[in-house]
Amino acid sequence: MSCEGFLLLSRAAAAVRPHTCELTAAKVPMRLNSIVLLALLIPLCSCGHLVHTRVASTTAEQRRVEALNRLRNEINSTYGFRDGTPRINLGPCGPFAKAFREQWNARFGEKINIAFVMSRDGAFCHHVLVRLPDGNYFDGGNGVISESALLRLYPESRIDEMRAFDLKVLDRRSYGLKRAYLECPDYSNSTTVRLIENCVSSLTAEVQK
Repeated sequence: MSCEGFLLLSRAAAAVRPHTCELTAAKVPMRLNSIVLLALLIPLCSCGHLVHTRVASTTAEQRRVEALNRLRNEINSTYGFRDGTPRINLGPCGPFAKAFREQWNARFGEKINIAFVMSRDGAFCHHVLVRLPDGNYFDGGNGVISESALLRLYPESRIDEMRAFDLKVLDRRSYGLKRAYLECPDYSNSTTVRLIENCVSSLTAEVQK
């Protein structure tokens, strides 16, 4: 129930209250009924506000996921696939994660970190991506993905989050941030940065509405 409805009903309840100080036995139940009605309406009004806030928050999260997955589609449309695997994830995942982190953190207060999908013993890095503020992950090929779904793609692996950015570690685990990508021969850093900028700018505009 909206707060406007609450006000109308509370006025109606007030109208049936006795206007004299002397309450007869017949009037007491009427007044008690009015009090009970008001007691029931107050939490309904509050709950309505909470539901509205929760729905607005969910809608904002949905718009963010949709925008990020549109970026994924644009990236995959630009660089294509190899045997069903996005080419952006076959080499240039490190440069993509680096560029995305820079663009995001320059615009939003909720910062994101680089994350690595590592072999259990930490000897090999399978993939580089970013961890979003809500705990999900994002890369240019898969889009928004949960931790459990990510680990299903890389069995016998673990996820390491780089809480303090270290360019040397990123370069080492990416096997070089500036190298030729045989499995993604058309990769262009300038094109990737432009697509990321367009996506993050659209998210910024959503936040400012």
